[in-house]
Amino acid sequence: MIMRCFLALAVGLGSLAQAAPGAAVPAAESPQLSLQPFARIDLTRMEDFRRELALRLIDHLRDPSFRALLESRLGPGTTRIRLAPLVRDWAELWPSPMRRRAAALLADLDLDARQRMGLDGAIGSLLGLELVWPLEGPRRLDWNQVLFAIRPRRSAQPPAAVEAYDSLGQPHPLDPAQAPGVPVLLAGIDRPAAVRAGIQLVNRGLAAAGCAAAPALPPAVPVDCTKLAGIRLARSRESWWEAGLEIYALVSGIDPGQPRPAIRLVNLPYLSHSATDYFPNQVLLFWSDYRFSAANIQFWQHGDGIDYKAILDAVLKGAGAAMAAGGLLSLAWIPALADAIVQAMPSSWLVDPDTLVDTFYTVEKGEACSDRPGVRGVARISLAPWVLKPQ
Repeated sequence: MIMRCFLALAVGLGSLAQAAPGAAVPAAESPQLSLQPFARIDLTRMEDFRRELALRLIDHLRDPSFRALLESRLGPGTTRIRLAPLVRDWAELWPSPMRRRAAALLADLDLDARQRMGLDGAIGSLLGLELVWPLEGPRRLDWNQVLFAIRPRRSAQPPAAVEAYDSLGQPHPLDPAQAPGVPVLLAGIDRPAAVRAGIQLVNRGLAAAGCAAAPALPPAVPVDCTKLAGIRLARSRESWWEAGLEIYALVSGIDPGQPRPAIRLVNLPYLSHSATDYFPNQVLLFWSDYRFSAANIQFWQHGDGIDYKAILDAVLKGAGAAMAAGGLLSLAWIPALADAIVQAMPSSWLVDPDTLVDTFYTVEKGEACSDRPGVRGVARISLAPWVLKPQ
């Protein structure tokens, strides 16, 4: 799927070699931009595909008008853009049959990517470009120095190298653990956007199945809550080519009205790096949602290639297994619910693509703690009680 989506990326950008009206050096339609040559790419050989794609994109990045458009979309402080809207707007502003075909193909394959991740209907586009700046030096785009690369897939085993290319098409293998000293333009899935859309999809599915922890906001009466006052993850391998950790929380307990699970996913978009203290003051638990004044908190890391509809199915399967085993009628079944959810996940998800970071069993209403370690010792959290008052 990823290769097919990148193929759309290449075809879409390949159609942009004509200069915009008013550009200093207009570019003519070129035989290089035909869709036909892509039929000759052996998609079963990832390295051949990556090199072919990178060289074609570099060729089009030489176009001054395209570079100007790209720079205008990136803008000050913006490092991430969506590809499908970029190519669609280009085709509408400077219409040609080639650009329209390229935009349509990219839109179709972006849809295919969303469908394979279970996000069709949940997000408008998924493929993106991200500009990674060097750690030191001025942030000024010099297209003679910018490298282009395909973002490697996140997995338990890091890649031996990140294959990148300069403006002349020469390969530059980059150390995956050492940030390069020049800007790098990465193509891949927009992971933060995928996490946001995926969490919304799963929470809607939980609500439809009657298993959601979904408080009425604003409340009619005061509601006791627990805030995540602070969190820190133990140092782990982080790579410059990743878009951040993409951590989210899965909170689970037992519905106060009847013996069924109450589950909710919560995005933690600020939690980008390990070995860093964060003080979000974010509400994680609304105690009106949980029986026995106790619930679990589990932290997960998003990975590539996940199907969020499959996540929903796995969570519901785990909840159903917990109900069948004991009916969720006692306090003892709260930690069992967390374990049942993990056991329902495919074993491969615990390593790649989605990783269980840590678990906090039986967090209690009114609990205040500082630097509490999780079961795995990866996460340490500080919790604080809080009352949400009616407006």
